[in-house]
Amino acid sequence: MSMKVVNIAVKDFEVGIRTKKFQIIIVLFAVISLGMIYNSKRLGISASLYKTSFQMLFLSSFSNAFNYSIALLGILLGATAINEEIEKGTLKLVASKPVYRDEIIAGKLLGGLLTLGLALVLFYISTVAFALVLGVPITGDDVMKFLVTFPFSMLYGLVFLSLGLLVSTLIKRPKNALITSVFLFVFFGFLLSIIAGVVAFAVAGLPPVPNIPENATNLTEEQLQEMFLKDPAYQEWLTKLTTTAERILYISPNYHYQEIIRILFGGKPQISEIVSALAYEQSVVEDRPMMESLGLIWKNITALLVMLLLPFAIAYVKFMKADLR
Repeated sequence: MSMKVVNIAVKDFEVGIRTKKFQIIIVLFAVISLGMIYNSKRLGISASLYKTSFQMLFLSSFSNAFNYSIALLGILLGATAINEEIEKGTLKLVASKPVYRDEIIAGKLLGGLLTLGLALVLFYISTVAFALVLGVPITGDDVMKFLVTFPFSMLYGLVFLSLGLLVSTLIKRPKNALITSVFLFVFFGFLLSIIAGVVAFAVAGLPPVPNIPENATNLTEEQLQEMFLKDPAYQEWLTKLTTTAERILYISPNYHYQEIIRILFGGKPQISEIVSALAYEQSVVEDRPMMESLGLIWKNITALLVMLLLPFAIAYVKFMKADLR
């Protein structure tokens, strides 16, 4: 890596951490961290499902806000990295000096990585600090698993940073690029899940109805729900529904990151096992060596790497041919 790439990256990093959008994201990260820990302390651990507080935090919906924030920060960092400087004319000035275009775009990516890394470091530190201050139990194993997730959080953020850089090279106006980036964030974070759910329901069909006893009118809603969940046909239908949805979500970086976090924190790898565990209120986690967990997520890691490299490669080719005026 040349010093020119490093210099561009450092300059972008210094400018980036002074922007309002970065400062807002940092505040958002702090609020999310505090909210996750506070709710964990207030609700306690669902002992039948999880073994530690951190497992409950990162295997339940509590972690969704954090996942979305990483994606939002990454795509916003990249969305105006190229076109904003073209609009201001500063990129033309840089390119007129003895700096190659590939060094410029590589520096932009590295600068975004540094900015993203700082935000994540602050989140990880604040999460552990809030847990200690508020008295939420945290074991050495929790800390180890939490730290192991860091490089994958970086990779996940880089995917959206790369996607943002692509948008920045394709769309000349920064405002339009920001709107497009927010749409992509909403699409991968929310809309695709809705589409996957609708398609999965269409494929799986209506859920089977178990044999309901004659005194069903006297049963509570919880008892009826338990009756459905324990029915083998319903479990098979629910497994098919979830598996079909996951096949569609395979194109989403959010899905792969959530799977990585879930497996690293000990989540059971098979959907059928999770469905059965929920039906009988058994644990949805299991004890296994970290190396075994890493072996279970190699496909998700590979998918994220492809999602990182493909948009960046297109952005690279586009930028090399772009008119910087």
